[in-house]
Amino acid sequence: MFINNNPMSNKAASVFFDQKFSETYDERNRNLSPIFKNLHFLLGLVLADLPVNAHILCVGVGTGEEIIALSAAHPDWQFTGIEPSVPMAGICKEKIQEIGLADRCTILNGYLSDVDQGANYDAVLCLLVTHFITDHNERQLMFNDMYARLKEGGYLINADISDNMSSPQFQSILEKWKVMHKHSGASEQALENMEKALATHVSVVSKDKMESFLRGAGFALPVQFFQSLLIRAWYSKKE
Repeated sequence: MFINNNPMSNKAASVFFDQKFSETYDERNRNLSPIFKNLHFLLGLVLADLPVNAHILCVGVGTGEEIIALSAAHPDWQFTGIEPSVPMAGICKEKIQEIGLADRCTILNGYLSDVDQGANYDAVLCLLVTHFITDHNERQLMFNDMYARLKEGGYLINADISDNMSSPQFQSILEKWKVMHKHSGASEQALENMEKALATHVSVVSKDKMESFLRGAGFALPVQFFQSLLIRAWYSKKE
């Protein structure tokens, strides 16, 4: 949720999520928990038709909140999480161990390219990750790679910061976005620089562009099922 001050590629994004940032990540987002609880609830509904023993790949798993949310309702699901930040992956492993999920979860430090090739997963989750990839070709390749790792009939669920920043409505929703960040503890300087950060430090693209990435990967019908201010989420089924 919190945005870095430097443009990032897939490989560089992990630098921002250092030990200090990772240790405070959950606390920073605590005031935003209603957003994520709603998103996680809807994830469960979208994925309700998966097999009882489904295997889920979580790309950029962070501190593991989506695994924790989904595992409670699906006791036979298995999870693999991949996370480029060493501190974030470590915190995720600790949380998984503490709540007794270690036998159902594999947490790896690395990138999507480090996950075994092949269509091995019933669903791939990628939540608030790809907007950190500022190169559009690299971003498209990431969606392609997630598609390739899905079984036939499997779902990709992605959530990203997405909007048309040149639209007449953008300035209005940006002000509400700032209110949200103020509620979660952002400094006045961060609020003042918010629009610049969205324009230059991450890749905020329109709904149509996001769906073109998904179609370009091979998904015929991306469906937006969630929006909370600038956060949108889609599910896409591999047919």
